[in-house]
Order: sequence, then structure tokens, then C-alpha cells
Amino acid sequence: MSTEQNGQTAQTGGQDVCQVEIELPHCTAADADAVFTALGSLFPRSPQVGNGRRGAGEEGGKGGTKFWMGTVDVRTHGEVEEAPELSEAVEADLSGSPDAVRQVQDALAGLYDVTAEPRISGDQEVEVRLRLARR
Repeated sequence: MSTEQNGQTAQTGGQDVCQVEIELPHCTAADADAVFTALGSLFPRSPQVGNGRRGAGEEGGKGGTKFWMGTVDVRTHGEVEEAPELSEAVEADLSGSPDAVRQVQDALAGLYDVTAEPRISGDQEVEVRLRLARR
């Protein structure tokens, strides 16, 4: 395990401990855009916020599952004056180093009602499912 020195990114087992992978399963494009817009403002150094993916069986916008993916870099922090509206509750799966995941969870809790369900936990990486809802 290396540590952050001379501006280099700390890494553990090849994964950047400053980045959190986020997946929004079963979510509308508008709600995904709202969550990733907020995350992009909260963590302005994030490399990929909000790439859409279609699940198996979806053609022409019918059937199948939609999910949205992004990566958040927690080394810089920004602000959001008002939480972007969600039309319904959104599930968000976060994975990364424990500290980075906690930072993203705490930032989202400042904007939305957040319920957390820990899924996988270890020394180097955790996975948490959040349920985000309007306040």
C-alpha cells in the first residue's frame, strides 16, 4: 500500500483510495442526472460522473434495466446550494475505500434523506447501498 506523497494518488491493491465508484440501478435518466449533477458539484475533480448504460434486453427504450455509472474523486470538495430534485427515491451503490465512501455518503446526506445498507466490508474496500429521497 502506498500513501499519498508529493501529489501522487494513494493506492491500495491497484485501486485509487480517493475514488468512489457509483452505480444507480433502476433509475430514470432525469433522477440519475440530478444525483450526478450534485456529485459533480460536491466533488469537482471527479473524472466520470454519470455515464449511462443499458441493461440486458433493452432495445429502443423498452424493457430491460437501465443503470448509470460514475466515478467520484473525493480529493476536492465543492458546494451545492440546493439539492437537485428527485422524482422518486433512488438507490445508489457506492464502492471504494472506507473513508472515501463515507465522504460521499456524508455529502449526499447533506442534500437528501439517506438510508444506508452496508453490503460488503473489508479493510481495503467497502460497498454500501444508499437510498436517496427528497427531504
